[in-house]
Amino acid sequence: MFATIAVMTAFLVGCGPDQSEGSRALNPAADVDRSIKSFRLSDTKGLDSVLQYTAFNDIYRGLEPRETGADKGSAQAVRQHLDAFLGAERADGDAQYISVRNPLDLLNDVIRRGVVDNFNAGRRLMRDSIVKDEPARYNTPINDALIRFTEAESAKSTPIEDRTWVYVMLDWTYNAEMNKVFRATQFVAQSPDPQSEPPPEVASAAWSGRYSAEAFGSAGFNQPEFSATSFTGRTMGNVELLQEFVGTQRDTLTLTNASGITINGTEPDCVRVALNYSESQARIFLSSGEPATLEQSGTRKPNPRHCGNQQNGDEALKYLTVTITGRQ
Repeated sequence: MFATIAVMTAFLVGCGPDQSEGSRALNPAADVDRSIKSFRLSDTKGLDSVLQYTAFNDIYRGLEPRETGADKGSAQAVRQHLDAFLGAERADGDAQYISVRNPLDLLNDVIRRGVVDNFNAGRRLMRDSIVKDEPARYNTPINDALIRFTEAESAKSTPIEDRTWVYVMLDWTYNAEMNKVFRATQFVAQSPDPQSEPPPEVASAAWSGRYSAEAFGSAGFNQPEFSATSFTGRTMGNVELLQEFVGTQRDTLTLTNASGITINGTEPDCVRVALNYSESQARIFLSSGEPATLEQSGTRKPNPRHCGNQQNGDEALKYLTVTITGRQ
């Protein structure tokens, strides 16, 4: 799975038609400056669920143990840590959030709803290129374009720097040789005001995904085959979620440089949750103070004690989870 994501990232950077001159005839990306009533996403009774499309919806619920207490409180500990990055709201003890407020879910929602003409043009370019079997690319950096969303009705407690979100990159690429569409997004937060208490946790974020060309549409929601979501925090470390929606249905969540989280009586700085939906099983790997690599004979090698390198059998916890419909 990690190799697949690495290949996907390489194609995002390097594939697509030659646009050295930034031709807008080939690349329709342009500045987007849009006011949005609220950055917070939540479901409305009687309408199609919005939260079902959020990146962490499956794993957030899927952490729940089938038998109460089998996880030794780890599911709640992980959720509480994620809440600061996702801007999640939920009732105490609930296994599902009722709303989220973060830049990645917001952009994905805006794209899905088709409310920005320029984004629609990017998806139409992909669809047309698939039909023609010709490579194509929509890329904002090539055209020196920025995406900016401003929240019109922020809560009074929202820091001023968190009322405008700027995305430095949005890219759709159709790779004709692979017959796949790739999308990538990068967000960078504004520097916090020294008077902000506390400043927003998310300093930067990124999302990338790979889509089947046959199933890719120019409207509505496109289900990726694979996706990678990451957040860089200011005080609580980093979050990475790798998701596989084809073949073995599984998610891998990794928290690195983590602080303020307690699992099974320990305070790890590295947590990896491997959730296999087909088996309804979660494995949680923990480590503290262990570097990802060690120097041996003049070369760097993976440290087997680091949570990201531990193998099945090394996990601190393993338990059966509830069933998540659609990920079996």
